[in-house]
Amino acid sequence: IIPFYNERVDFLLRTVKSAYECEGKKEIIVIDDGSTSREGYNELLNLKKKIPFQLIRYEQNRGKRHAQIIGFEKAKGEIIVTLDSDTILDKRAIVNLIKPFSDQIVGATTGQLYILNRQKNFLTRLISARYWNAFNFERKSQSVLGTIVCCTGPISAYRISFIKKIIDKYKNQTFMGQKCTYGDDRHLTTLVLKENYAIKYVKAAVGYTLAMDSWKKFLKQQVRWKKSWLRETYLVSKFMFRKGGFLSFEILLSTFITIFSIFARVGLIVALILTPSTFFMVMLILATMSILHSLYILFNKPEYFFYSVIYGFIHAFIVYWTLLVAMVTFR
Repeated sequence: IIPFYNERVDFLLRTVKSAYECEGKKEIIVIDDGSTSREGYNELLNLKKKIPFQLIRYEQNRGKRHAQIIGFEKAKGEIIVTLDSDTILDKRAIVNLIKPFSDQIVGATTGQLYILNRQKNFLTRLISARYWNAFNFERKSQSVLGTIVCCTGPISAYRISFIKKIIDKYKNQTFMGQKCTYGDDRHLTTLVLKENYAIKYVKAAVGYTLAMDSWKKFLKQQVRWKKSWLRETYLVSKFMFRKGGFLSFEILLSTFITIFSIFARVGLIVALILTPSTFFMVMLILATMSILHSLYILFNKPEYFFYSVIYGFIHAFIVYWTLLVAMVTFR
């Protein structure tokens, strides 16, 4: 299922072609979520003359979740794979992504992402390093412990029997009296966990996507992700104890660290104002923490090591504060 809205036409076509060229029997459903330009839709109509796929369009933009649900309702297979409209798949990505479903306890799987535009600028190099660490170290560990709390939007798969069971909850989700219009992939993951399914990370299911290439877009994305983290962490906390100790530990630890970090950072700012001479000590501690966090990259993907360390500083001084923006603007 590939929803799109005002996507770059060249990448949209590449995404659909790469899905078609993947190994395995499949149907492809592409949904135009009311794009303001019909160029992408018209080019897909031309592509339909060459390769088979379903193409659906409606005039009013309703959001990714609405488009996904239309695809869910049309799908006939036992497994649904969700892709972003700029995801280019490795030829064996789908075959590898669905392998864990041979175990009936598995309700969802999520794949490995690489950045297509890594070399575009300094920011995309930073994001590439962050993604590599997030998938190959963090997501891999979470998969082993059963603590994955977000299946990545660009390449994930879900059991159709699960989708049919929760589709109304997904469609009509509200929070604090408001209809939910963001954090779609994270909420689907929450529902998988709530239904007592397992979630597996599949390193061999490889997809390539575009990273945000401007700081404005990147920080807006981070605020949106932080809002969904706030909402879904609360929702998972309501049933985490019946899921076992590892998930409970993950949620409690991440929540504690987040709250503690706010006070720690405010205290640090005050200390730097009152005692500027501590600046170099603070930078040394931050550098040490960034290097320790990047050791796995150093030994497995050394060309990303420098950018991973720098990202530690960027996170501390810039990215972290998007959490406070998310809290203040949360609704």
